[in-house]
Amino acid sequence: MAADRGLPRWAPWAVGASLLVAAWFVAFATPGEEQSQSPFVVEAEMGETATGRNIAATVIEIRRAAQVGEHDGNWVAEGNWVVIDLEVAAVTSEALTRLEHAMIEIDGVRYSASDRPDSLARAPLSVGIPQSGSLAFELPTDVESGQAVLELALRSDTRLDSMIVLSFDVADASHVTRAELRETGWANP
Repeated sequence: MAADRGLPRWAPWAVGASLLVAAWFVAFATPGEEQSQSPFVVEAEMGETATGRNIAATVIEIRRAAQVGEHDGNWVAEGNWVVIDLEVAAVTSEALTRLEHAMIEIDGVRYSASDRPDSLARAPLSVGIPQSGSLAFELPTDVESGQAVLELALRSDTRLDSMIVLSFDVADASHVTRAELRETGWANP
């Protein structure tokens, strides 16, 4: 009788089980839709330029104020405000380059830049010529401190694009009674 030289009867089961375990690891390691489409975060530091795909931003100062007004006095509002002075420019293209996404997240709650005053929110950007100005965020009266994250991006839909991100503590921002918003214009006239 010739010896049977085939695989043992348990071998196909072992190979099948190994493939199932390997498939489970691949499924576990594959990012979900939210992760695979999340923005490309570019960390920023105060006073330093952070550059993404088509946006460059420098945060100059962060202030808290009980009253905010436009530089020309046409608009004034009372409240609990965070004002961020910054310079923003396009990097590679001027087509559809507006600062459409300007948000602060404080302890998990998101606040958009106010569109009531004249500000850098939705301002058109030019390549290599920074626009200087301010963003004003109105917060609830009870928000006096907390870890905050500023997010800046060219589109309101930030998926699969770069986003400038700056972390700061709201309590550490300089506190003034009245904050005047910078006039939106060229940073280096």
